[in-house]
Amino acid sequence: MPRSRDRLSALDSLFLRPETGAQSLHVGTVLILEGPAPSPEQFRHHLAERVASLPILGRRVLQMPFGLGRPIWVDAEGFDASDHVHHSRLDEPGSDDQLRAAAARLMAPRLDPCRPLWEVWQVDGLVGGRWAVVAKAHHTMVDGRSGVGLVQALLADGPGRVPAAAPAAQPRPKPSTVQLAVDLPIWAAGLALRTLRLAVRSLLAPRVALQRVRAVRFGLAQVIRPDLPPSVLNGPLGTERLWGWATADLAAVQRRARTAGCTVNDVFLAALAGAFRRFLLDRGEDLRTVVLRTIVPVAGPDQRRAGAVRNLTSAMFVELPVQLTDPAARLAAVRARTAEQKARGVAEATAAFVAMADHLPAPLLARAGRAYGRARQGRVNVAATNLRGPDQAQYLSNCRVLAVIPWVPVALDVRATAAMISYAGALTVAVTADAGALPDADRLVSAVGEELALLSDR
Repeated sequence: MPRSRDRLSALDSLFLRPETGAQSLHVGTVLILEGPAPSPEQFRHHLAERVASLPILGRRVLQMPFGLGRPIWVDAEGFDASDHVHHSRLDEPGSDDQLRAAAARLMAPRLDPCRPLWEVWQVDGLVGGRWAVVAKAHHTMVDGRSGVGLVQALLADGPGRVPAAAPAAQPRPKPSTVQLAVDLPIWAAGLALRTLRLAVRSLLAPRVALQRVRAVRFGLAQVIRPDLPPSVLNGPLGTERLWGWATADLAAVQRRARTAGCTVNDVFLAALAGAFRRFLLDRGEDLRTVVLRTIVPVAGPDQRRAGAVRNLTSAMFVELPVQLTDPAARLAAVRARTAEQKARGVAEATAAFVAMADHLPAPLLARAGRAYGRARQGRVNVAATNLRGPDQAQYLSNCRVLAVIPWVPVALDVRATAAMISYAGALTVAVTADAGALPDADRLVSAVGEELALLSDR
């Protein structure tokens, strides 16, 4: 019988539904490493050893009969981690631009839903004797933050050191059709019982219940709001992606944040505001009519449950001040807007709204997801994620990791995403864009780096 922790949350299960040939919902990380690179056989062996201690990577998603329950994680039959590890080599000269194009090409295809939802590529031939690792895992399995944690599990904090490995879990047989048929009514009854308990608690504590209802309504209003003005940043997606990154000195950005009385994330959002301002002006957009609403995922107190990986369940929604010409004024405006979001409890409200979805029967949840998908246009223009990587240099196969670069997908009708990560004193911002709609997104990447430099120098 499935265990409760094996069942996907409502949010995680929804990440399976929007995938199409033009939309792949996996997150990723690109590592750039010092050489010499290991042989493909050595690398495959090293990864297979590490994956053995991460049970989630040996599991696949099993859909319930007729969609009557949320999917569950099951151990993949005949799982072999080496089948998910691949090798590629850049043509000479092996520039960073070639790596960007190769990573975008490797990240674009969907992961096979019948297998464990991850894969890793070793990419050799990077100029300067360097090499790279491209890792991707489905959003159902990880989000940006837990994805960084999975990559970190493959790394060591010194050459010649081996990360501590948890004992490999023994695979369990997939539940039979009879077991699933028995489990579904039990799970549905448990869902009804939890809903009944919630109703009883509401009757016993009406003031708390009213506060929760208000929080859920407020969270719903943040997620589902009137459409924004039409924007080149929203619309149908093609199959090709552009991806690139810009770097900054973490200490300089932290000093700027302290001076301005704000957070590093505020500096990141202000840099995005300046970069999108430049990008939209170059395209001839009238900024007087532009509203740039950004969804910013927020970490909760604990995103994991006993052995299961959970996605982040809360977010803020920040309008970027692209109309302002001065970088300092943009930073002040971002600081004020994020402070307002925190004061109004937006993250807590969206978390309450998402938590309520776990009480919905699977068919009703699926219908709600489809309805939101049909009416999604213009809810947000950009997704922006702030990640924290290791503070000290890491090693993989005894090679020092020189850079850690995130990949966050574009999805639904949002054509551009940005993710910031810190690693060993550096700050890296990566941008993913739909290549067909935004073929000039490399200018957006350059503008992010220039805006970070402007803010850091002040």
